[in-house]
Amino acid sequence: MAILLSDWRYSSSDKRNFGFARALAILGSPSTKNQGQIQSLKRDLRLQVEVPMYTKLVFIFGFLTAIILAEPVSCETVDRRTPGQALCGTVQSAADQTRLGADANARLREAEINSPPESELPAAFPEENATRAGSSNLRTDRKLFESLLVNWRFFEDLSGRQRLIVSRLISRCGFDARRASLAASVFGQLNPSQRASFVGVTHAMLHTLLIDRDTEEPLGDALELVDELMDIQGENGALPSDQQFQLIVRLAPDSQHKLEHAVNFEQGENHIFHKDYPISFRQFRKMGLIGQEAGLHFSLTRDGNLAQIHIDYRFGLLHLEPANSDVRAEGNHQRHADRWSKFSLVIRPARVRRVVL
Repeated sequence: MAILLSDWRYSSSDKRNFGFARALAILGSPSTKNQGQIQSLKRDLRLQVEVPMYTKLVFIFGFLTAIILAEPVSCETVDRRTPGQALCGTVQSAADQTRLGADANARLREAEINSPPESELPAAFPEENATRAGSSNLRTDRKLFESLLVNWRFFEDLSGRQRLIVSRLISRCGFDARRASLAASVFGQLNPSQRASFVGVTHAMLHTLLIDRDTEEPLGDALELVDELMDIQGENGALPSDQQFQLIVRLAPDSQHKLEHAVNFEQGENHIFHKDYPISFRQFRKMGLIGQEAGLHFSLTRDGNLAQIHIDYRFGLLHLEPANSDVRAEGNHQRHADRWSKFSLVIRPARVRRVVL
């Protein structure tokens, strides 16, 4: 060992190697009695090993987190049907259940008789201008609105344009859309997460006005971009987060052009999520800014024909989880109502106060 050390060259890397060799020599020598020196060498060795090991562990943790969020979280069978097929099955099921028709017809007639024209409904509830007495009522009304976003039950309380989307779906699937009760039955066949996704996304689109950034001319609202509804993806633990809580639609002609020129929408690319829909348009939003935390996200196919549409409610790592786009998740319905506050209230014959869109 004395000959080996006398020939050692002191480069920067050699000094490191010399430190390991010296440590091994001292630790391995049965004649060594200086326990303090041994403990000091052990600490030096741990420091040299732990720092790069810590860096590797952080990298591995981040990589595994991305994999877990991007891949299905269970081994259940994943539904890979072409968009539109699943909803046509829902229409078929509703058409077969004719016993629901009488009840749906009665509720629809009641809605037509007692609902004021949409032009007569207030556009929004201006809480900032409300009197102290009225402010309490407005807060109560908003709480009702938020609670119904979580579990919207009545088809007849949707806006006329939202109901029209369902009617077009029925026609696309080969059934008679003139049967108003069938549309209500189809809506009733959807599970709660599908209803919440449909109501939340279409309500946001209905009240998002597109403005040309160059001419400042209106381009219509975002709901006008939808030609027909293809699928509603609700909660499904067998699917990754980017295939839940969203609509799949066929876009109207010139929709991509409108999004490209719309102010407050940022164009980008989807590289990890929404891989089959790589063209991205995100509505401007900002963390902590009330009324600007929620935002629509359009993901388009390369040909601009189809789109996935969801709402981003959260930021950071929480943005990667399925709950990011679930209006029912904690705090999301409040963020939705902060940005899109327009709704109305009517009294049905049953004397139940209900929100209508």
